[in-house]
Amino acid sequence: MMKRSVPVVWFVFVVSYALCAGPVADPGSRGVDWQRVKAKVEARDWAGEIVRGMEQSVRGVMGRYDHPPLGKTGWFHDYFCGDDAQRLIFDPQKPHEHVCPGCGRVYSGAPYDDCWRASVHREINAATADSAVLWRVTGQRSFVEYARKILLWYADNYEKFEVHGKHAGKGRIHEQSLDEAVHLVQLAEAYWDICPELTAEERDVIVRKFLVPDALFIHGQTWTIHNIHSWHNAAVGLVGFATGNEDMVKAAIDGECGMKAQIQRGTKEDGFWYEGSIGYHFYTISSLQPLYLAAKAQGYPLEGTDKFRLMYTAAIDFTFDNGEFPASNDGWPDQNIRNLGAYYEAAAGHWNDSQAMNLLDTIYRRGRRSHKNALLYGPETISARTSDSSRSTLFTDSGVAILRNDAVNAYLKFGPYGGGHDHNDRLNLVLFAKGHVVIPDLGTSGYGIALNGKWFRASAAHNMLVVDGRRQANCGGYLVSYADDAVEAGVRDAYEGVDIRRRIRLRGDGIEDVVWAESDKTHQYDLFYHVRGTLEECSAALEPAEAIKAGNGYDMQRDIRKGRCEKSCELTWRLRDANGGIRIKATSEAPFEVFVGTCPDNPANKEQSFLMLRRTGAAAKWTAEIVVGE
Repeated sequence: MMKRSVPVVWFVFVVSYALCAGPVADPGSRGVDWQRVKAKVEARDWAGEIVRGMEQSVRGVMGRYDHPPLGKTGWFHDYFCGDDAQRLIFDPQKPHEHVCPGCGRVYSGAPYDDCWRASVHREINAATADSAVLWRVTGQRSFVEYARKILLWYADNYEKFEVHGKHAGKGRIHEQSLDEAVHLVQLAEAYWDICPELTAEERDVIVRKFLVPDALFIHGQTWTIHNIHSWHNAAVGLVGFATGNEDMVKAAIDGECGMKAQIQRGTKEDGFWYEGSIGYHFYTISSLQPLYLAAKAQGYPLEGTDKFRLMYTAAIDFTFDNGEFPASNDGWPDQNIRNLGAYYEAAAGHWNDSQAMNLLDTIYRRGRRSHKNALLYGPETISARTSDSSRSTLFTDSGVAILRNDAVNAYLKFGPYGGGHDHNDRLNLVLFAKGHVVIPDLGTSGYGIALNGKWFRASAAHNMLVVDGRRQANCGGYLVSYADDAVEAGVRDAYEGVDIRRRIRLRGDGIEDVVWAESDKTHQYDLFYHVRGTLEECSAALEPAEAIKAGNGYDMQRDIRKGRCEKSCELTWRLRDANGGIRIKATSEAPFEVFVGTCPDNPANKEQSFLMLRRTGAAAKWTAEIVVGE
């Protein structure tokens, strides 16, 4: 990371340039071949269906809102239920009533009303961008007039929005610089698409009173390598291209923290975004894609961006057999690559990438092409191509291994610390079987609720060894060995003076999981497993135990029972989401305690079981046979 510095000199230069030079009348291509798009609509039923769906959606927004709302906007992560971590229902007709779909609790006032206004802006922004596309494709005047109306509204009202925000940068129309940038990307593309239809006076007003001031406001907060700052670049670069401002383009692409730097320094050699969350990996792709494609179309030099293509293909191997991603770090649960065809339309269309084409072929065997990206960027036809890949995958630079056989997939994390979205969970295990994640990483919820820090990011919510009940330090681990059926890794810096190792080996219908730790001092070692199922049997005699109030997730455990084991303990659970059960037989050379009970899943109105193995001493070691069966 670099030391923060705001480019004040560049700021003054660009402001003077923007005020003196008139915006271009036609910016040229932003990476969309409109004649090719129209040909798709004429020749392909799926393309026509996409256009009709966009028309229906846009007209719905036109009918719901006359114009965007004035007033303070809220943070996306505050719009969640504090009791069960579900996102609240956004009702366009109820600006002061926000209902949890799980428990039915109704929220009102700040910050929920503020979040409602932000959601209205998002709907209108998306409709404006789609209207501009529809104008290009259909030639219907109602669409260009709507886009013109909204862009002029923002130009006329931009100064009425006060600077606000307390999380990731400041916003005006939105609560943080990230959302401000996403908003500006959509509206810059809309301006670009209808620019030739605007009068010179309209272009001047929109550019001078809205696009350039907002881009400069955002750029003044760009100072590091991060998904947020990548979105800053997209907003600034697209405004620069659309308005003919070469200095803005250069700053957004070649600047010290510009697009090229984000790709070169933020993307690991194995193709993964450094923050370690699949959600932020694709969110970063979302920011890079429009600026990259626009720059390519404009003939801007793009040397040093080879890893951008790798970001698409790497993620294909970061899945369980049903396409689901591990919800690692601040990753949302239940994310599936089969729902991300929009990203791979661009990759297949731009690079003619065979892996992207194969994935799209798999996705569309179950449904039709329905995303705007298929229309704008995707290939006209999709066909599978031969591929040869190993069942298991090691991402060496990111520090993740996913072992696979026909019965189970096992994920192990050991890589470098990923910054603020990291969950400090080196050597965390996730197990997939019977079409479901059965031993989960819960991922994240809305960051604005207490449960996120109290539970989802806590050590006791992960499947790993916890020392003295404490959170791991910000650190990375190390790889010991890897094969298609086994991986061993360790971490030395998670807890001072403690070396922890974990070895996972595929075994037919399950895995052998060996975890051990060594130190010169006495510690309390707690090995956690979480099972999406109900405990049916335990070989140890169990008795009620008092609630653990140690924090770090321990206080979220419920219905706790405990027992003592001399050398081994065998437990079985009936799975919640699939037919069958799971058995864990844990053995150790030294006596240990076993704790069982329940705890929240994600969302928190669902329940899962936990198993905690505990030993106090200088060292601890368990070998667990984990078998999934009928």
